[in-house]
Amino acid sequence: MKNSNIKNNIVIYLCIILFAGVGIYLTFFAGNTKKFDRKTEAFKIEPNETYDSDDGTMYQPIYYFQVKGKEYECESKSASSSYPNKKKNKVYYQSNSPTKCLTEYDKSSSAFGGILCLIVTAVIIILMVKKPSQDSNKSNENIEANIDKQQYSEEDRQKVIDAIGKFSLIYKRVILGIIILVLLAITLFDTLLLKQTIVSKDYPEVTAEYVSTKEEHESDVFKDCIYTFTDKNGKQQEIIISISKDEQPENEVKIKYNEKDPQDYYQESSVLDKSGIIWYIVKVVAIIILIILFFNKKLLSKVNLSLQ
Repeated sequence: MKNSNIKNNIVIYLCIILFAGVGIYLTFFAGNTKKFDRKTEAFKIEPNETYDSDDGTMYQPIYYFQVKGKEYECESKSASSSYPNKKKNKVYYQSNSPTKCLTEYDKSSSAFGGILCLIVTAVIIILMVKKPSQDSNKSNENIEANIDKQQYSEEDRQKVIDAIGKFSLIYKRVILGIIILVLLAITLFDTLLLKQTIVSKDYPEVTAEYVSTKEEHESDVFKDCIYTFTDKNGKQQEIIISISKDEQPENEVKIKYNEKDPQDYYQESSVLDKSGIIWYIVKVVAIIILIILFFNKKLLSKVNLSLQ
């Protein structure tokens, strides 16, 4: 019976981590349009019907759009039973690589799925916290004070102490689980920056100078700023950096560029410096320690977690 309860608790904790992790990823990362510096309207949306195991119709639409007269297609990464709304026809893409794109269908589906997963996580946590509060909160407040006054047998007394310890572990694991998920979300974003740092580690570093701002822009949020720099061969290169419309362009910007393709560049703010890498390692180590603590019953029982 005890082993069965332990297995059930492990399944519940894994469900919390899974749903919360998927919810955070879908809400803040999978449907995040801020990583794209352009958006445009698709001139055609193909429903792209598929069928699930129950023969239900699913849609994974393909958006067709144009950039500088060239046609591109962007296939939605998520499938849903909802027929694509032709009014929601926006495509978000990278100006230097339009094949890196996200459809508005994906954005809506990710947001809905992420919120749903987070709601499920919250419901599971509430039920876990509510159960001990209903069944034993009064006992937790009074039993320890009265345990010596009442005529309990040694066996009954041990059962009460075990119950209090069990509910204490559940509470601690819920708190630790939330901390781990928050750290994972932050570290996931840093992992993307670390990847860019590794890719650009051998790129030459130069200072690009501001020239002008384009008057026309397809986005209502961003504006295009033209910068130039001289590469290692003494050739003048021109790049486009998109910034917020409310933001003032900097006169000089440090970048690291690919010698084979100068349009492939990274700004200083999009890579990690030495201190950033150190903090990344610290966060990864902290997550590993917290996960070990989460599953180690003996260590966790010695930790004092209190909301007061």
